[in-house]
Amino acid sequence: MEENYEQINQKEFLPEAGSALTFSIWGNAISFLYMIPFFGILCCVAGVILSIVGLTKGRRGMELFKLEKNKYHGGSFAKTLVAFILGIVGIVQGAIFSLSGMMITSSIMDGGFRHMF
Repeated sequence: MEENYEQINQKEFLPEAGSALTFSIWGNAISFLYMIPFFGILCCVAGVILSIVGLTKGRRGMELFKLEKNKYHGGSFAKTLVAFILGIVGIVQGAIFSLSGMMITSSIMDGGFRHMF
């Protein structure tokens, strides 16, 4: 029984699991600033870039885990898998929100939202 416990404790976490998840989450979160004229478009582009970084780190972590399953902890594989999925979601979300931000910015600049201000 203690041998199994020691084997679990000896397993390492994937080196990029935490950072991949962080980049993917921030990429998704920053994209929600699309409603701010001009700045929102820049935030969406930054969100797409962060999501791409999180996606690539997540993919590398999953490949590393598949090569050496016995060396790494299964929880870190879950982190990289979530980072990979959130990276894909962040790229799509950032692209859609950047288009929405461009439409909102152009409407504000044309005076389409005069009644709001």
